[in-house]
Amino acid sequence: MSVRVTVHQLQEQLPELLERTVQSGQECIVQRDGEDYAVIVSARKWQRRRGRHDLAAPSMTADEEEARSREVGQRLDSLGPEYRLSSENQARLEELLAGRETTSLTPAEQLELEALIARSDEIMLRRAEALPRVL
Repeated sequence: MSVRVTVHQLQEQLPELLERTVQSGQECIVQRDGEDYAVIVSARKWQRRRGRHDLAAPSMTADEEEARSREVGQRLDSLGPEYRLSSENQARLEELLAGRETTSLTPAEQLELEALIARSDEIMLRRAEALPRVL
């Protein structure tokens, strides 16, 4: 049995849906505008399916995989500023994360960190939705 969710529900419930998918083995079908849009499956299930269908496919070297990943990232970045975190925000996020490891953040810094993480999550979802357009 599958679970169906909207993109909005996915954004609100991603950790819970991922856990449910992994624990139960159920597929999570993401709908957009009332149509099936994407499917989330556990890594174990995906690897089993991939193993059956990709046996004859040549595997890429680590360097080729890295180059392909970089190319896809550049294509996503080229879609516009709403598809990437600004370099200033990225640097600040890294600074706050590092600060959290070594010292306690002030309440204001903690709020800033949470806002940057939320923004990063939004961008990640937007990039995931755009993948079919750039591949």
